[in-house]
Amino acid sequence: IRKLASRGPLLLAIDDYQWLDRPTARVVEFALRRLTTETVRAIVASRPPSADWERILGRDVITRMAVGPLSLSALYHLLYERLGVALGRPTLLRVHETSGGNPFYALELTRELLEHREDEYRGRPLPLPEGLNELLQRRLGRLPVRTRRLLFIAAAMPSPRLEDLLMVEPDTNAAKLDDELEQVERAGIIELKEGVIRFAHPMLAAAAYSAATRSERDRLHSLLAVSVADPEEASRHLSLATHGPDSKAAANLDEASARALARGATDVAALFAEQALRTTPVDHPEDIYRRALIAGDRTLSAGNQTRARELFDRAVMAANPGDQMATALLRRAELATPLGYATALCEQALLETEDAALQSRIYRTIGGIAYALGDVAAAERTAREAVRLAEGGDDRSALGLALAELAHWTFCGGGGYREDVFDRAVSLDASAGAISPRSHYAKITMDAGHLDNAKAQLVRLLEEATFTGSLQGVAAHHLHLAQLMMWMGNFALAIEHADESLLLHEYAVQPSAPRHVKAMSQACLGQIDSARSEAKAGLAEAERSENVLLTIYNLHVLGFAELSLGNHPGARDYLDRAIKLHRPRWNREFGDAHFVPDQIESLVALGELDQAEDLVVWMEEVGATTRRPWTLATGSRSRAVILAARGSTDEADQALGDSLAHHDDLPMPFELARTLLIHGSLQRRRKQRAAATESLSQAHQLFLGMGATLWAAKAVTELDRIGVRSRAQPALTPVERNIASLASQGHSNREIADLLFVSRKTVESNLTHIYRKLGIRSRAQLGAALDQAGMKVVVK
Repeated sequence: IRKLASRGPLLLAIDDYQWLDRPTARVVEFALRRLTTETVRAIVASRPPSADWERILGRDVITRMAVGPLSLSALYHLLYERLGVALGRPTLLRVHETSGGNPFYALELTRELLEHREDEYRGRPLPLPEGLNELLQRRLGRLPVRTRRLLFIAAAMPSPRLEDLLMVEPDTNAAKLDDELEQVERAGIIELKEGVIRFAHPMLAAAAYSAATRSERDRLHSLLAVSVADPEEASRHLSLATHGPDSKAAANLDEASARALARGATDVAALFAEQALRTTPVDHPEDIYRRALIAGDRTLSAGNQTRARELFDRAVMAANPGDQMATALLRRAELATPLGYATALCEQALLETEDAALQSRIYRTIGGIAYALGDVAAAERTAREAVRLAEGGDDRSALGLALAELAHWTFCGGGGYREDVFDRAVSLDASAGAISPRSHYAKITMDAGHLDNAKAQLVRLLEEATFTGSLQGVAAHHLHLAQLMMWMGNFALAIEHADESLLLHEYAVQPSAPRHVKAMSQACLGQIDSARSEAKAGLAEAERSENVLLTIYNLHVLGFAELSLGNHPGARDYLDRAIKLHRPRWNREFGDAHFVPDQIESLVALGELDQAEDLVVWMEEVGATTRRPWTLATGSRSRAVILAARGSTDEADQALGDSLAHHDDLPMPFELARTLLIHGSLQRRRKQRAAATESLSQAHQLFLGMGATLWAAKAVTELDRIGVRSRAQPALTPVERNIASLASQGHSNREIADLLFVSRKTVESNLTHIYRKLGIRSRAQLGAALDQAGMKVVVK
């Protein structure tokens, strides 16, 4: 251990310490007691917690951490990475609840669920893996038959009370029932609290329920359907007890679904709606159509796009020609992939209806698809038709949505930032949904370069969407905030927002969209392998769905990753594909497509100056027309790169001066740092040693502050060439600086999380990194450490 530690700090990791044999454990303890001067740390996992470490090493050097259950977000990523499955939120919640957040149990439960039809278990406990089920059944099998019957009844109810068991088993003596339940509680199977029976672990409930036969379950649910007082719970039992057509049961479930929807329980509403469809007699096609459409809508709201597609297909099969067929085809098209198939469905829907309001919605859908396919002109044209049709109706929201989409596609086509159209659209529909006018407005505000304004809009939208339960809106606003934070240099926060959006992928209009934002943030942080993996997954999904826009974005990430590593041929190849897709379609506005300057740098490095010149001229033409700060700043920088390569260093220096002037209107520190890096390199070539040192030092500190390690190293290389070493400073990221500032002012972790719109876990994790970087051990030392490091922090 000492030999290893002599090469650098050493971490010893010991998992499941409790399983070490005693001689091995004594060797570990012997060594750790004697490693007092070496930079050695140990992280030890033990279950149950061991009290020996304080005795072995002393209390002052021990830090204990209780490992709790996985969060919902962490569980989602675990299942996606290990099993390649992205569970919808309702199913994910059930797996999380049943497993208790235990990762091993969650993996096994999901594997078992993937072998069954998920809808077989809607409303029922999830199927347990065979080995685990056998283990739990053996444990329950030690109980008397009578007790197992009581546990089965309790497992069939959401919050069973003693009186509920007596209602089902009226011949039972209450005192005897108390005694039986106390014995089961002592066995660690249930917990009794204020008369409510809860299983010690959800999987024990699943095992108790699965031990009964299907006929026993049906009889119990039939009895509970007419016995329980709560109408929603009674409907749940009725749905579980009904297996064939039953008009009366279907009507009951319709009402239950509406009640659940009214109280915001979309997953319960979807369950009841689908059960109502299942129990509808086949000779009632009108009811089948109506219920399939309702079930599809509510299932989509609950976050299961895959099942919603199946239900809309059922609606198409049951629809009459005309408006019914047009509506069903439209709903199916809104979830269809590839996008060419979605367009065909919309065109078929248009042939079925003459209703202006319905036609307007169809044209809006065609416009959105056209934009994703890269046909901006078609998107703008269909949006105008959607507005024309909506103008003649009395649906304010439909008109507002059509106007917002027209303004969005007009901007993308180079038609400018139409605040007047957006203002009218928002006055007609001020909701906070994913495709609401305000959402379109915030995105275009961001793309136009008004980042602070866009941030304020998006934060409000996210708060409102979360409050109202619009999870599709939450997914969209997290995605846009992720992109905004990335542009503003807060890469860690960008990744957090992207992860939140990915977690809600079943609610998202474009489920894989957050991948390219997360990947670009990882690439900026120097996490190249992770960035490549994420971008390649996003690229595969984009190509499969024929989404040209997402294809371009993921190609940009892959090209930028290679540029960051200095692999200019690799960067050129990826970015050339992106430009060939982008330039014929979006040639009058760049918006959020920020890859052209990267391709220019790659081409110049490879000596392909004519191709680079062609791209710079394109950027300059667009910049002169749109006057976007990003286009002007990076266009001037790109012009300087070409001029410098041709030996026109004076003109290059002037172009970089123009670029830096435009950066004053562009709150994108990563872009500023890249411009300063190029400027400093040019100044070094021109023998302007002091100016070069200043520019490169600024670039280095900006890159370090954002955690952009690969690009910070480029600045160091340039400084080394002029014989200057950059002054080392604690490299706090913007997020870390904000957290450090608030913590030094006395704010609690929860208050900081609320102020910065991050999770408390993120605050705690960042504080740990901050203490290490500043060489301190407590919050009380933060203020002095920040002052000493010369960090004046302004929390935005």
